[in-house]
Amino acid sequence: MEGVILQSKILKVGEGVIHNIAETLLTEKIAGEILYVSDDVVDKLYGNLVKKQIKEVGKLVEEFVTQNTIAYALMIAEKVIETDICCIVGVGGGKVLDVCKYAAYITKRPFLSVPTTVANDGLVSPIAVLKRQDGKPKSLGCCMASMVLIDTEVICAGPSQLIKAGIGDTISNYMALLDWDLACMRGKDKMNGYAYLMSKNSLDMLMNTQCNSLTPAFVEDLINSLVLSGIAMDFAGSSRPVSGSEHLFSHALDYYCKTGNLHGIQTALGTVAMLKIIKKDQTEVMNYLNRFKVEINPQKLSIDADTFVYCMQNAPQMRINRYTFLNEVDLSRDTLVEVYNELVREF
Repeated sequence: MEGVILQSKILKVGEGVIHNIAETLLTEKIAGEILYVSDDVVDKLYGNLVKKQIKEVGKLVEEFVTQNTIAYALMIAEKVIETDICCIVGVGGGKVLDVCKYAAYITKRPFLSVPTTVANDGLVSPIAVLKRQDGKPKSLGCCMASMVLIDTEVICAGPSQLIKAGIGDTISNYMALLDWDLACMRGKDKMNGYAYLMSKNSLDMLMNTQCNSLTPAFVEDLINSLVLSGIAMDFAGSSRPVSGSEHLFSHALDYYCKTGNLHGIQTALGTVAMLKIIKKDQTEVMNYLNRFKVEINPQKLSIDADTFVYCMQNAPQMRINRYTFLNEVDLSRDTLVEVYNELVREF
């Protein structure tokens, strides 16, 4: 996906595109003070390469993310306004990019996003997940990054578990679309055909891959799937096309489970669990997760039966306006313990 422009936004995916930062900024006529945002780990890996390119275009200003709170993102936004920053360049994972995304939205500045992981569908989504004062996550509406460069070599060099989490987040579209269909059938939501089709295409693109391991070719397929999911959210004006009961379950785990797992792993677990609860065949999804060794055995994820039951029963409260199968199915302890035990046996 080379040189695509979507709604006046630049998106490039491929080997070596991290070297296109200066070119991209010049194309967008960016000049003046440019804020480089990253964290210590990523800066040591790619900081010199990125900052050198920024200096070719304008004056470099640096900020290193230490937390992903709403307050911190607003502090960055205030700094951008006070110092007349003309553009934000974020390099890193979800924590860094969500801070940048929200700060850019508040300040109405262009944002060049350079992801170093593909653990979830936030690559180009109009949503930033930041922490509240109590430490709990909050999904905030914002805008897609105006420029996105996703280097497949950079992604492949990262931890494989983050790639597997990205698989899990895309697989969760399977359940999210079933929930959306149900909500529309019950008159609880309205359908956006374009957004629905994009989410479905994102899922199909991943499920139909010819790859059987985490090769560079597969990673590019995964990136394109995650990008489509993000665009689907932008078209819908919400996360509805890619977020259903499985995401509500994941949010509940974030709130109530002491052991933190990657979001994409939790949504994959939620997808298979919900398919079991609604008694829909989950073989295709399970086989795919096993094919890429995506671990969703709740016991191995340090999620005990009591926590699993509690989070599933409280998942509907995570977003009370989002109608899903959770509003209709049997969430009794006996039913959920049976599902939990099946997941432990089968994975």
